[in-house]
Amino acid sequence: MKPAWPGSALLVAALLGCSPQSAPAEHHGHEPPASAAASSLEAHQDEVRLTPEALELAQISVGRAERRALTGGAAIPAEVQFEPSSTAHVGPMVSGRITKVSAALGDRVRRGQALAVIASSDVSAARARLGQARARLAAAEATYRRQQQLSSEGIGAQRSLIDAEAQVAELRAEVDGVRRQLSVFGAGGAGELTLSAPIDGVVVAVHATLGETLSPEEPAFIITDPTKVWVRGNVPELELAQLRVGSAAVIRLHAFPELRLTGSISYIAPALDERTRSLPVRVTLDAPDARLRSGLFGSIELTGGSSDERVLVVPSGAVATLEGQTVVFVPGDEPGAFRPRPLLLGRRAGGWFEVRAGLAEGDSLALSGAFTLKSALRSSELSEGHAH
Repeated sequence: MKPAWPGSALLVAALLGCSPQSAPAEHHGHEPPASAAASSLEAHQDEVRLTPEALELAQISVGRAERRALTGGAAIPAEVQFEPSSTAHVGPMVSGRITKVSAALGDRVRRGQALAVIASSDVSAARARLGQARARLAAAEATYRRQQQLSSEGIGAQRSLIDAEAQVAELRAEVDGVRRQLSVFGAGGAGELTLSAPIDGVVVAVHATLGETLSPEEPAFIITDPTKVWVRGNVPELELAQLRVGSAAVIRLHAFPELRLTGSISYIAPALDERTRSLPVRVTLDAPDARLRSGLFGSIELTGGSSDERVLVVPSGAVATLEGQTVVFVPGDEPGAFRPRPLLLGRRAGGWFEVRAGLAEGDSLALSGAFTLKSALRSSELSEGHAH
């Protein structure tokens, strides 16, 4: 029956039209014990040799292991958000009617700049209490001075002097308290208070209309500093090994595909989200772009380490798994020959793997076609093993 050729088997067969490095040896008796045959890849010298035509057909290119910044790693969905400390909700401390609006949507304002003026009955009542307290304080201070004079002449009682002094202290405290209350309200004159910007920023929301009555429950203005944003994402459970506070990340946005922003992980939540089995993280940007807006969607690429760190890498097309070990194929002793070399991989970012052991910078290897070379090697081994 005609055998079925799966996947790239036809290509492998074409490659194996070229002879392996050594002709199959004649076998006598039985094969060695399985334990001897299962020696590590580092020990065996199996090679597959291809002609220049076969190399071109399989698109196998040879290059050298190099160092580069490992970016473009595992990407997770993300959203741009304003930093809470960069956003201010401005509203009155007491209810009142708007008599003047000085800021509009989109205006850039400075800290302390007036946004609106509000007429408030509560402010009027507080000012009335302040006037009454000042009048009582003036009378108490006059009484106190009179008692001091009488006491110095030996006429007044010491007890009356003490009572007058206590009355002055009490009224002074009342006046100071009402003053502080009016200061907290932002009160001006004639029962009015002024809403002022607490931070530098841009007015991103206005809920203040001339003549409208405002209450403390609803902000009249929202101001934010658009230069202070962070990016929030949820890292799947299987990617948690890459997370470190301070490690580098790359931000890409759907709205601006050409934009590439670098940053670092500044916060990792202490617990997984049980619904999504993911861990919330926050990335602080090194240099926010002026086009960033809260609510923009994009992705966070977890690169690990430092964004400027250069590590030894190999392309993903150079890596294969052979006999349970991760290998790349390095040139053999003759032209067109390749043999597997085990190595230890680290992080993956985009189409690159970090090499932690097994290769040195500048070592030659097949940069692509690892699967084809692996298939050709196995096929040649089967041919040798079944020769008689």
